[in-house]
Amino acid sequence: MSAAAINLILEKVASKDKDFRYMATSDLLNELSKDTFQVDSELERKLCKVVAAQLEDQSGDISGLAVKCLAVLVRKVQEPRVLELVRGLCDKVITVSKKDESRDIATIGLKTVIEVASGATAHQVAALISSKMLEGVQQKDNFDITNDSLDILTDVLGKFGHLLPEQHAMILQTLLPYLDDNRQGIRKRALHCIGALSPFLSDDQLDSVAKHKLDRLSSGTMKPDTARSYVQGIATLSKSVGYRFGRHLDVAVPLVMQYGQKAAEGDDELREFTLQALESFVSRSPNDARPFLDQLLSEGLNYLKHDPNYAVDDMDEGDEGAGSGVDDDDDDDEDYSDDEDMSWKVRRAAAKLISALVHAYPDQLSDIYSKAAGELVSRFREREENVKADVFAAYCDLLRQVGVVSHRYGANDPNNPLHLLQADVGTMLKAAAKQLSDKSPKTRMGMFTVLKTLVGVLPGSVADHVGMLVPGILLACKDKSASSSSLKIEALTFLRVALENNSPTVFQPHVQQLSQGVFTAAGERYYKVAAEALRVCEQMISVIRPNPPAAVESKLTPVVQPLYSCINGRLAAQDQDQEVKECAILGMAHLIATLGDVLSTEVPNVLKLLLDRLRNEITRLPAVKAFAILANSKLDLPIDGALEPAMAELTSFLRKANRLLRQAALQALDALVAKYGSSLDTASTTAVVAEASVLINDTDLSIAALSLKLAVTLLEKQPGVAQEVVDKVLPAGLQLVRSPLLQGAALAELQALFPALAQTGSPSASTEVLVSTLLDEGRGRRESASTDGSVRQAQHGVALCCAVLVVPAGQSQIDATVKQLLQMLKSADPASQRLALLCLGEIGRRTDLSTSSNVDSAINSSLSSDSEDIKAAASLALGGVACGNLGKYLPALLSSIEGSQGNSKQQYLLLQALNEVVTTVAARLAKDKAASFTDAQLQQVLELLVASSRSEEECRNVVAECFGKLALMHPQEVLGKLRTGLTSDSEHTRCVVVGAVKYMVVDKPHPVDDLLKDCLLDFLMLMNDPDRHVRKAAVVALSAVTHHKPGLIAAGLDQLLPVLYDQTVIKPEMIRTVDLGPFKHRIDDGLELRKAAFECLDILLTAVPHALQQQPAFLAALESGLKDHQDVKAPAHLMLVKLCASPGGAPAVLSQLDKLVEPLEKTLTTKLKSDAVKQEVDRHEELLRSCLRAVDALNRLPGSEACAPFTAFLKRTVLTGTLRDKFLAAQAERQEAEGDAMEVV
Repeated sequence: MSAAAINLILEKVASKDKDFRYMATSDLLNELSKDTFQVDSELERKLCKVVAAQLEDQSGDISGLAVKCLAVLVRKVQEPRVLELVRGLCDKVITVSKKDESRDIATIGLKTVIEVASGATAHQVAALISSKMLEGVQQKDNFDITNDSLDILTDVLGKFGHLLPEQHAMILQTLLPYLDDNRQGIRKRALHCIGALSPFLSDDQLDSVAKHKLDRLSSGTMKPDTARSYVQGIATLSKSVGYRFGRHLDVAVPLVMQYGQKAAEGDDELREFTLQALESFVSRSPNDARPFLDQLLSEGLNYLKHDPNYAVDDMDEGDEGAGSGVDDDDDDDEDYSDDEDMSWKVRRAAAKLISALVHAYPDQLSDIYSKAAGELVSRFREREENVKADVFAAYCDLLRQVGVVSHRYGANDPNNPLHLLQADVGTMLKAAAKQLSDKSPKTRMGMFTVLKTLVGVLPGSVADHVGMLVPGILLACKDKSASSSSLKIEALTFLRVALENNSPTVFQPHVQQLSQGVFTAAGERYYKVAAEALRVCEQMISVIRPNPPAAVESKLTPVVQPLYSCINGRLAAQDQDQEVKECAILGMAHLIATLGDVLSTEVPNVLKLLLDRLRNEITRLPAVKAFAILANSKLDLPIDGALEPAMAELTSFLRKANRLLRQAALQALDALVAKYGSSLDTASTTAVVAEASVLINDTDLSIAALSLKLAVTLLEKQPGVAQEVVDKVLPAGLQLVRSPLLQGAALAELQALFPALAQTGSPSASTEVLVSTLLDEGRGRRESASTDGSVRQAQHGVALCCAVLVVPAGQSQIDATVKQLLQMLKSADPASQRLALLCLGEIGRRTDLSTSSNVDSAINSSLSSDSEDIKAAASLALGGVACGNLGKYLPALLSSIEGSQGNSKQQYLLLQALNEVVTTVAARLAKDKAASFTDAQLQQVLELLVASSRSEEECRNVVAECFGKLALMHPQEVLGKLRTGLTSDSEHTRCVVVGAVKYMVVDKPHPVDDLLKDCLLDFLMLMNDPDRHVRKAAVVALSAVTHHKPGLIAAGLDQLLPVLYDQTVIKPEMIRTVDLGPFKHRIDDGLELRKAAFECLDILLTAVPHALQQQPAFLAALESGLKDHQDVKAPAHLMLVKLCASPGGAPAVLSQLDKLVEPLEKTLTTKLKSDAVKQEVDRHEELLRSCLRAVDALNRLPGSEACAPFTAFLKRTVLTGTLRDKFLAAQAERQEAEGDAMEVV
């Protein structure tokens, strides 16, 4: 818009007509908001003058629009105009005026400017407002000016305090005297103002403020109201600066507690403030508050019972804590009310303090639980609803922490909080039953949340006390209060969780009684209540008949028909919410699958409804799952009428783009074919084969596996479809077997397919034809096949399929195939040679090939091939063939290894063959206890491994793996042999010995665990070994043990961690310089060790976080890692993210946050050389992303804004230039991951 048009608007703004002024101001706002708005300096001045005048317009609507204009104007005009506007507004705030409205609107205007100011202008604006408001604050005699000035100063310091370091001293000098002001409002605003400033103060200034407040509190000469303000000020300061206040807690904690204990009768406000201050100390500076844990807990528990105006019989209170006398209270007690009674605030603050202690000190949970649990349960009878909610919340926090930390204790440890909880369950549930009959829906909701948390932590906890909870559940289900929906959802959710986590016999006596309330809730109009009730119905089905087809107990039979009617009413209705529809469909499927014989007359109607839902796009996915449930039923359900239509619909779903739908359809089809395959129409099965075969490819191996499984099931149940499978599925399977991606379930199902095809008797799928076809596929069709990684990978799959196809076919087929493979081995084609070796190995692994001549000699000759691929395949083949006849082949293999001592490459190949033998024997032993080495064979193998432990590094790694796997079969003998190697004079032997530990630990419990536990520390303490290779092997072993069995190292962590921390230190003696003539190259021999150490710390942080999170040595190691090589920085960044996300680690990170800024900033500002290659650029970019993820985690940490160096680092480095975009991308990536996680949940 032109300047003339703007001038026209400004003329209208000056109109005497209020409506004209309003419209003109609105037009002005619209023009100012346009991106294209530009004016000259003269018009700028005029605009500012007009907007300033409009702020004082008598019409509130117009002045409100003027404030909006001001917000836009300060971003559009030049800095001098902005400062002129701000100065005018400040003058109006700090100048005595007869018109209070003028000061009020000026105050609003200044707050608006503070909110929108940014960039270079912000500093000048903040400095001007701050200096002007200080002038206003000093006008002590004028309450309004002082009050408004403090209010505005708080806002400007909160946003721009870091820009005004030169004014901090003057601001403190001005504000501190106001803490003793007689006017409570002024004291309160001064406290808030100091709190807003405190995060930006230097350490010396912060210490002076803290010392001032603590000295005044120590003087003991203050009036009660002033004392309250100072205690509140201490709490505010602690909340504002977090861990930085921790160094004053040795004085602050006893002093604050003293004020609470000496508070006058009725001075509950002071008690509340003291408890809030203590809670702040615990939550913001847990490490520094730890020495006062016992006193703090005692203080919280003491004030939790603080109710001076309401006397409870001591005996009754004690009885409730002991599990009796809960029901002795009269309802009149709960109706007690006193509007002037403020003691409830004290009790609420005490509950929050206890909750903070539970969160801050999980390592002390046993002690906290033993002291606090009973007191919290006794306070379930609290008369104030708000306090009761906080008591429930504190008890829930206690329960959750019990669940989190219980794994740190042994199963029989009397200090295990889970055992303590188990002992208290009876008492707690008696108190809970009382609360479930409370008049307040909010109280009952809170108690159901507590019960749900209890069942989640201790699943069978309610088993012996269900009877006392049933009335409360029914009362909630039939509630008609305004908040009944939320109450019903909580009650039903608890009931569902309890049904899931307890034996059916626990709830069987109560099913009939509970069903009344559940069925009523299922008919609710609110969809969330109805859906949750249907889920409960689904769980009740398993309670009514836990083991079909066993008969239903006679006392439960009357519930079956009403249960059907309840679910069917929702299933048949059309106008239902999607969630209700899904729950009704799945609930009905489980009902018919479990009780179909009892409801035989209703089955046809149900099947008709399920078919309708299957044809509906909205409900087809749950309907597909429903048919799978019916097919998997242990009952013989008559579904003939719905079988063919369902098969047709499910087959059509295989063409849909929805992956979940295709996956569910394949599972349902497989279940239906497995149960009803013999009665299926040929046309249906043909269509299924045609559609499923299209899905057999490496695009989605999970879908491919399900399709292959369906084809195998069809071959078993419908032999007539064999030719169709051969024509459609076999080509797809052969295409898949060539894929280098083939693995897991898809490979397993493919191995099942070929034998199934061979058994069909089809000429085009005979064993000979399939073997020949597979070998052709395995050889590949490219000249470069022998060096093509994808073909090499695919040949392993071909070999497995050949083996499972040939071995069941009989000895003649085995002999013919072996002869063919030996002939292939003589080929000049490397791919054919390699495939032949792999196939021989897999066939030999499954059967004895000793009757076939020349097999072992042919394989042994291949070990001398020029091709590394062929030698590796020969090694695998030799090991596989040896597995078929250990008596013949094992001695020869051991002799060959012994004779190859001088040839490391040959020795490595032979040791790999031995490793194949050991691995296969270990796998067989898991299924057949007799399939192990004889004692003589074991001794021979052990002696050979000991002799080979001084070989080259690659050989030693294989020897260590063999030792570890042998230990899983013969733990006593192998561990004894390994322990003798701990003191060997050879560092190579020591390296092998400790490296074997890595392979001894497996996820599942194993007999070796008990033996290893007694000597594990001896192995892992080799982290102290003089040789760095031994130290690294010990660190890697510690990582493996921690990952699989953290309980094994729990007792020795105090000894292990200091040694591990020592491995994270950069040691100059391990850095050497190599002179390469024109330049020198610096080599850090300790880098790999440090990298392994940090990866180990990362695993420890996940497995045993309590042992590391708040340890100074760990934090020092983390800081060191952030300054190290980029290979070390990556795991350090990951640990930092984990620490920030954990309740116990976040305070520790905050306490060191200022020290982390420098290494993070250095990483982000490091520049690559101009001649850096692409690999270096990619690694650098990944390091930047890793670092920014850590910065994002720190930025989200509550309290990080109180660290001035970190906030300055964000603004100076992270939120500028290209790093800003990368930082925003890291945030978006994290948000997307969180969203995906929520969807999965």
